[in-house]
Amino acid sequence: MEIAVYLDDGRNIIGVNNTNNLAAEMQATEKGWTLIQNSDPAFSIDEMFKWTVRESDNKLIHKSTGMTPDEETKTSLVELTKDQLKDSLTKDQLQMALTTLTKEYIEDKANSRMVTTELTNRIAELTIKLDKVMGIDPTPETPTDVTSTATTDGAVITAQ
Repeated sequence: MEIAVYLDDGRNIIGVNNTNNLAAEMQATEKGWTLIQNSDPAFSIDEMFKWTVRESDNKLIHKSTGMTPDEETKTSLVELTKDQLKDSLTKDQLQMALTTLTKEYIEDKANSRMVTTELTNRIAELTIKLDKVMGIDPTPETPTDVTSTATTDGAVITAQ
């Protein structure tokens, strides 16, 4: 539907002719009036103070955004899609970071066990060397004379 709107010097809509297409076309020939073809169904005369006409294409637009309701919807969808993509990238990045940290933890734990084993072996070797330097034979002695006695009260084992 075509309508005609009257704009003041600040491009505020202060008059509307929406009776029919012919009346709108006739009204648009008067000074200060602009013809709006395919007027936006969201436009309301009660809220005409929220609207203006874009000079480049004579479309009704919201003053607050400078866009038609359709453009606002498309922009919102684009932003929502961008946010969702950004969120999914963030989730992927977090998952990758967590995987990396887990791998590092496992490797650190394995390395820690290897280091502990290596340190234990070296301490044992040094202890043996130190004992030899001190004149201590680190090899355990096997007892030469072992006797055992069994009684009704229990067993007694002695080693020499």
